[in-house]
Amino acid sequence: MVSKKNFYTGLIVIACVFCNLSQMPNLMESGIISLAYSGTWIFIAVMLLIDRRTLKWQYLLLPIVFDVICLGGRFLGKSYFSSDLFRPINLCAFILLIGIWAGTYLDYTNLKKISFAFITSALAVAIYLYFNIFRGVDWGGSGYLYGSKNSAGQIFLVAIILIATQFLQYNKVLSAFAMIFFAAFIIMMKSRASILTLLIVIIYFILFILKKKIHKVIGIVILVATLIIIFTNAELYNLYIKEIILNNKDINDLTAVTSNRDLHVEYFKANFGMYWFSGTGGTYLESMPLAVLMSYGILGGIPVLLFSLQPLYIGFKYIRDKRYRLFCVLIIALSITMWINGIFEEQSPFGPGVKCYFLWLVLGLFIGYRDSTNKLLYYER
Repeated sequence: MVSKKNFYTGLIVIACVFCNLSQMPNLMESGIISLAYSGTWIFIAVMLLIDRRTLKWQYLLLPIVFDVICLGGRFLGKSYFSSDLFRPINLCAFILLIGIWAGTYLDYTNLKKISFAFITSALAVAIYLYFNIFRGVDWGGSGYLYGSKNSAGQIFLVAIILIATQFLQYNKVLSAFAMIFFAAFIIMMKSRASILTLLIVIIYFILFILKKKIHKVIGIVILVATLIIIFTNAELYNLYIKEIILNNKDINDLTAVTSNRDLHVEYFKANFGMYWFSGTGGTYLESMPLAVLMSYGILGGIPVLLFSLQPLYIGFKYIRDKRYRLFCVLIIALSITMWINGIFEEQSPFGPGVKCYFLWLVLGLFIGYRDSTNKLLYYER
């Protein structure tokens, strides 16, 4: 008979694979793949609800408060329910709940199996994109070849983080090759927010994860040397700065370089004062903090912003405990990745689509795992 540990691990693996494969262009608009991963998550939730029958309300309090405010907003004439962020926020809370329930059964071994499935399915997406979109094309001199570059870029970034935290120590050569491959693909897609996030995550790992000082020094030297070479070599500067970062646009044209994001900032500065308390009900701005405050005001925006920072808070709160260090390092890295992306995108770390689900899944798994281990220690006393 299959144990609950293996049963739920297998189901989560299936859900993660379906989510990642949905980034393939031929599957992206397919209702079948969407039904597959949505149905799998719902089935997991139903089975866990039958098994657990308990709920950790404190971890879901912020999205619940947000939903109550959205409900009350109907009486103020606000269309919160139809705003771009309402559904992604609640979907992330749903994945968080699944993780909390499942985490009571799963441990680090199961996390590694789930992570491996995530990496291999992300690799399948990258290989597909290479052979069907990027192979034989002047991707540097061209515009954006893949429309969902930011979503795929986040998934590839997560894969890099999973390799670095869980698999690098066991097979350095293969792991390094895989990380370089994912990083190269992020660069080829010209996902600028992901490139910046990748750089910041590398700095985070060098300064706070590497334990030996000599390794920190080597990492810093390699990083600085790489940046110096790029900025001093004409060909590399043209490729990485002009063609990729600037996307062949005039550096003096701020609107073109930022893809109109400067106009969104100006709009926020000009209009937030009129809607500071309850927001507009839903305004599209390419920056999650600005979109949240403009759409919901401080009334609904504060719970959302606090919820977006909850993974970072929990990660830093427990990282000093050696029992939970791997979980916390992973949560912090994922949270930094999604939140920085949110500075340039409307919905991260909540969406859009499936690009942020793994952060909330891992956070939930950690909460459930921690609670179960604490109960075990209590009973052992």
